[in-house]
Amino acid sequence: MRLNVYIAAALCWMTTEAAPRFTDPVWRPDLGIAVPGLVRGTARPFSLPKAEGYLVTSGKGERSLEDRFDVYDLWEAATLRGRWVDGEGNQLQIARLFARPPTDAPGTVCTRRAFYDALKRQVVDPKRLDLRDETAQAIAPVEVQAPVKARRSQRKNLADIVYYPSTNDHVLVCAFRPRSPERQETTDWYLASLLAAPEADMDEVQAWFDDAFLDQISVPSLRARPAPADPVLPPDDATEDELLRRDVRGNVVNYDDWNCTSAEDVLVVDNVDPSVRGPFVSALTNNLPRLRRAYARAVPSALSATNQTAVVRVFRSREEYLAYVGVEQKWTAALWSPVRRELVLYHPETGTEQLLHTVWHEAFHQYLAYAGSMIESSPWFNEGHAQLFEHSHFDRKGEIVFDRDVQAAAYMQEYAAEMAQNIPAVLEMDYAEFYDGTQEEISAKYRLAWAIAYFLEVGAPKVRYRPYERLRADYLEALVRTRSMHEATAAVLGGEAREAFVSDWLDFWKRQ
Repeated sequence: MRLNVYIAAALCWMTTEAAPRFTDPVWRPDLGIAVPGLVRGTARPFSLPKAEGYLVTSGKGERSLEDRFDVYDLWEAATLRGRWVDGEGNQLQIARLFARPPTDAPGTVCTRRAFYDALKRQVVDPKRLDLRDETAQAIAPVEVQAPVKARRSQRKNLADIVYYPSTNDHVLVCAFRPRSPERQETTDWYLASLLAAPEADMDEVQAWFDDAFLDQISVPSLRARPAPADPVLPPDDATEDELLRRDVRGNVVNYDDWNCTSAEDVLVVDNVDPSVRGPFVSALTNNLPRLRRAYARAVPSALSATNQTAVVRVFRSREEYLAYVGVEQKWTAALWSPVRRELVLYHPETGTEQLLHTVWHEAFHQYLAYAGSMIESSPWFNEGHAQLFEHSHFDRKGEIVFDRDVQAAAYMQEYAAEMAQNIPAVLEMDYAEFYDGTQEEISAKYRLAWAIAYFLEVGAPKVRYRPYERLRADYLEALVRTRSMHEATAAVLGGEAREAFVSDWLDFWKRQ
């Protein structure tokens, strides 16, 4: 033990500022080993698997949304178990090589349940070095060559270790198997990849990696473990929703600064600062389920069942948020990603009141995507109702109150006649047309979309004979049936119905 302390101290003295430094090993139940991390390392979560929505009809005619995922994406998410980046630009990535890559044709999709059932047949026998190498080469962050024995292959804590050379001289990629203290046989193979900062001295990096990282990896005895190891594969009877929650938790479980909070049909993962986390996450987990019920009352789903769990990812900073969603989204504070099936946002430094209302907006997009079987709905319907809920709150009785968008309402009252003439064109717009034009022109379309949704919620119930009572439900029904936003609009607001709607809408806003 004294020798290890001396080596670590010596390495710390000789290492350049750019070279990575490692923490003491930490037991990771998800990995089944104790492993060091990067000093001052920031977690860099991997993206969730890409999903495709399939409309499934049962023998009884009941329709439901079934999410299917790219098989390779699911395998990659199950294999890659953590990634960290420090302030100097060093990146550490850990993978567990327990299952070989899928042999399915590229682009093959399946449900999570089908994937995990198939994964049982792909589990890698630790003695099959060819399968180890195949898996390592598929999951490594750079293209690697055939493995070579490490210079120090004999280690008390590791049964075996090999390095995978690459053309990038600032990358270390190695596979290792820790020894188990309870049994003679060894554990799964793991892959550690270290992408060193460009200015780092690689001889120093290699020495530090060998002594401060590899030599500190261990499998604690059963009695010494803070918690039991998590099972690699889920139970056979786990539902799709349970598998979703398991996979989302697995996406962040190895990061010390990330939390996972489950509440009803909402799952929140976050790395928000503890001093502000409680109230903010509570606002999400308490209000989002209530809002989702309000969404369903206002815009009933056309399906009998959908994947109802709303996944929300909250970053503590704008920088981490943009690193995850991409700099092309720099104009956003929150967004709904239909491909990844998650709502992503960051916690602002100044207050959260406005951000929460933005969340209510984006969460409606999330709800509508599921309620409409992931079929793209019209922007007048989607953006209009998202803004309707953005400008809402719950009263003391827990009832939702739809507040006016003050600026939009004032605009409608002043230019009601002119805006009424624009309704037919806005009803026919796709997203490219809706988002086209100057900022003022786009803002005018948003105001009109809100004014339509506000009328349907507040004004339409007062129209004689209530002709619009089922308009929103009928719109979603037509959307799922026709798979066309334009045909869905025509089904509920076509011909004479459109003329009557414009007249009733104009009469409502003239009286405001």
